[in-house]
Amino acid sequence: MRNLRLLAGADARRRFHTYEDFRRAAQRRVPRMVFEFVDGGADGESTLRENRAAFDRVRFDPRMLRDVSEVSTATTVLGERVGLPFVLAPAGLAALVHPEGELAVARAATATDTILCLSTASTYPLEDVAAAAPDCRLWFQLYLWRDERVVSELVARARDVGCRALVLTVDVPAVGKRERDLANGMSIPPSIRPAGILDAARHPRWLRGLLTGPELTFGNLRGFAPGDSAATIGEYTDRELVDRTVTWDRLGWLRERWDGPLVVKGVLSAADARAAVDHGADAVYVSNHGGRQLDSVPGTATVLPEVVAAVGDRAEVLIDGGIRRGEDVVKARALGARAALAGRPWFHALAADGERGVVRMLEILRADVVRTLTLLGIPSIDAVGPDTVRRAA
Repeated sequence: MRNLRLLAGADARRRFHTYEDFRRAAQRRVPRMVFEFVDGGADGESTLRENRAAFDRVRFDPRMLRDVSEVSTATTVLGERVGLPFVLAPAGLAALVHPEGELAVARAATATDTILCLSTASTYPLEDVAAAAPDCRLWFQLYLWRDERVVSELVARARDVGCRALVLTVDVPAVGKRERDLANGMSIPPSIRPAGILDAARHPRWLRGLLTGPELTFGNLRGFAPGDSAATIGEYTDRELVDRTVTWDRLGWLRERWDGPLVVKGVLSAADARAAVDHGADAVYVSNHGGRQLDSVPGTATVLPEVVAAVGDRAEVLIDGGIRRGEDVVKARALGARAALAGRPWFHALAADGERGVVRMLEILRADVVRTLTLLGIPSIDAVGPDTVRRAA
């Protein structure tokens, strides 16, 4: 059996070399409506495209004849030593593409010396993920909902399983219009319309996983709603929990209930970055929700220097949105981020090849960073600074 696993791992190394390899494999493994649910953005998807374009506009300024015989990618993020300044971003319902979902992702994070930020909307609850990967360093993402009892209980559960940080998402007072999902009739759990039956039948492995795997629901929210199905929990969340009156003052309430690192995710301006830190945040997370919320906002790499200039001396700054290669991680560090995060890459890798796929994706990312640093003439990720890049006109 061990030899079979080694052979399978070698096969994965031969098949996957870039993020696009995982994306194409995921597209083959899951039905169109599921792939586009993961892959798509809001409205006309201009923000989705701009996230990539913003990183592409950043150009390196390499230095030659430097000693790069040894290159280190290790650093710290929120005081935590990691092998690479890259964290697996929160993304819900991972079992939609693979029955092991977040359990597999947590094991992959452990194997590659990085951190998983678990979504409130994960298929498996916090406790199951922590039990499946007891050495995994977890962060937990949540919202400031109307019912303080629900939020307080989630915070307590995160503390009980040893989560290292809370990540508060602030950019979802309403859910963005996902036009691909509307066109495909995508719902949670998936409801296969007559037009999609043939497509689902072409993906028997996915269909078998959906039918025999865990119930596709929001594991962390079981017990709060009148029922445990995804539809019931979703309706309950929209009706009872979403709070469009919440302001920065409420961040102090959360700060009083959590004594570990507190991260605010969804910041796109210097003003909001300052507000987050003024109200107790230890880190500001520059994000436009991967282009899935408000369209026609700047790419995150465009906003990052402004946020770093505003609060970088008081808090760590994180970034997601468009991170696809190791060179993007290096660019993020050069622009002032402590670490980069991404969700679609690990989601596509999970769909493509399960836990092994996520491990392989992270190995490729680290190799990319090592090669980029070597070619830049920089022996350590911690030596990357503003002079590492020049902004293209």
